[in-house]
Amino acid sequence: MGLSFPIGPPMRCNYLRLAVFLPLLLAACKVGLPSGDPADLLAEGKRTYEEKAYKTANRYFRSITKRYPEAGEAEEALFFEAECRRHRRQGPVAFETYKKFVETYPNSRYAVGVALGEYRLGVDHFEGRIPSFLIFGKDRAFGVRILEHMQINFRNHSLADDALMRVVSFHLEKRDYADATRVARRLLAEYPRSEHMLWARFQLARSLWLQNQGALYDERLLIDSRRAFEDYVGTARLAGMEQKQSKQIEAARKMIVKIDERRAEKELTIGRFYERTDRLRAAMYYYEHCVRSYPQTESAVSAQQRLRKLRAPAGEEPDAGEKKPDAATG
Repeated sequence: MGLSFPIGPPMRCNYLRLAVFLPLLLAACKVGLPSGDPADLLAEGKRTYEEKAYKTANRYFRSITKRYPEAGEAEEALFFEAECRRHRRQGPVAFETYKKFVETYPNSRYAVGVALGEYRLGVDHFEGRIPSFLIFGKDRAFGVRILEHMQINFRNHSLADDALMRVVSFHLEKRDYADATRVARRLLAEYPRSEHMLWARFQLARSLWLQNQGALYDERLLIDSRRAFEDYVGTARLAGMEQKQSKQIEAARKMIVKIDERRAEKELTIGRFYERTDRLRAAMYYYEHCVRSYPQTESAVSAQQRLRKLRAPAGEEPDAGEKKPDAATG
């Protein structure tokens, strides 16, 4: 016989116990905090903070934020509480404390310090230097959440563009190319003079291209990707970075050729379809368009060969200025 365990009433009992004892536990924690004048608590907290005794220092700062939330010292205490938690590698709790600070003191004189603290916390998680537990695990996505929060709330900080750069990198690694495109565009729009500007231009072009792989064919993405690669090459040239960016520029030029080949291949395929269905005028139009628009591609060579074959019997060349035939009528 299998063993059975009663799970209904005992579980309800456990929840009841939790509801009864949790407030008492929280109250006990509050009672266990050091008492005294807010100014004295702050001074002692900062002294122990300088000694890097972050656990002890945090107790003084928490005593202020819990006992005297309206005191003038509460703002500084909350900032140092977040810093203590970051130094103690309490990632999720530190992040929540930073967020609480931003919500409570949106125009604080500690804004630069909070931004820097959030950035460092985000980078530590992003690079896996803080091994977290429970739902976060060793999750780089948590670091991305922190970095995005930092950038949104501190757009003018000197590290805000670097935060966005890391978010782009994360989406590229996860192959979330639509999100990588979105964030790269934000980086370029909000920080046009960023040191990551050329990198962001190249990754934007690459993300647009990578969205258009497999069975998907979106000519708009191809056009946007080609334009983005051209913008990258042109910007690198204007910035005098051709030598330093030589490998990336070469890669960009190869991608431009590949995009042209793919678009030319589409024109050639449509032309062959019309030729197979005896709509020769339409076929010749697409072959000519392929040759004229993408002369350096292999598809253009094939299109030129098809044109010669089609023109040979009739002995006449189609009007190069005629309108593109309707796909339904040919």
